[in-house]
Amino acid sequence: EKLQNSIELLNNYKAGKVGLISDQQLWEAQKIKSAILHPDTGEKILPPFRMSGYVPFGWITVTGMLLPNPSWLSILFWQWLNQTHNALVNYSNRNATQDQSSSRYLNAYCAAVSSASIVAMGLTLLIKRTEQLNPIKRLIIQRFVPLPATSLASSLNVLCMRWNELQNGINVYDCNQNVIGISKIAAKKAVKDTTLTRAFLPIPLLMIPPCIMPFLERLFYG
Repeated sequence: EKLQNSIELLNNYKAGKVGLISDQQLWEAQKIKSAILHPDTGEKILPPFRMSGYVPFGWITVTGMLLPNPSWLSILFWQWLNQTHNALVNYSNRNATQDQSSSRYLNAYCAAVSSASIVAMGLTLLIKRTEQLNPIKRLIIQRFVPLPATSLASSLNVLCMRWNELQNGINVYDCNQNVIGISKIAAKKAVKDTTLTRAFLPIPLLMIPPCIMPFLERLFYG
C-alpha cells in the first residue's frame, strides 16, 4: 500500500494533478519506489535481495563466517551461502537494459564462490601453519579471514556479471529519462563504482565484530 501510494503520488506530480506538496514528500516517495522496484523492469525486488536488505538478511551468514575455529566444511558452507546471497543481490539489481545469457550469471556465481573459498581456506591454512603465532593470536587473526575473501569474491562477481557492459557500453539518459546514446566510458565508471562498493560493503559487517570481540571476551570472561 505504501509503495502504491508513492507511485501514484509521483505519477500525479508528473502529470500536474497534485496541489501543494513538499520536496520532502516527493523524495520520500521516490526513496520508497527506488528501494523496492527495479529501475529498468519496474518489477518488485524480493526483500532479501534489495540493497536495503543486505544487512538485515545477511547477518546470518556473517555470524557463520565469524564462528571461531571453523572446520574446512564450515568455511566452504558459509562462503557458499554468502556468495549465493551476493549473487542473488547482484542479479536482482542488475542492469536489465543489457541482454545477459544465463551462462554469464552462472560463470560469475562460480567464480565468486570459488575465489571466496580458495582465499578463505588458503588464509586459514597459512595462519594455522604460522608457528610464530600463539593460539590466542591465531584465533584473533582467524576472525579477519572472511573479510578479504568476501571482498574479493563480491568484486569478482560484479565484474564477471557486468563484463558485457564494459564491451558494449550502457544507455545514457537525459534529464527526461530519454536514451541519448550508448557509452563505454559511462559503463566503465558504473562497473568500477559498483565493484568498489561491493568490495567495501562487507567491511562494517566483517571488520567491526572481530575488533570488539576480544574486548567483550575480556569484559565478560576475564
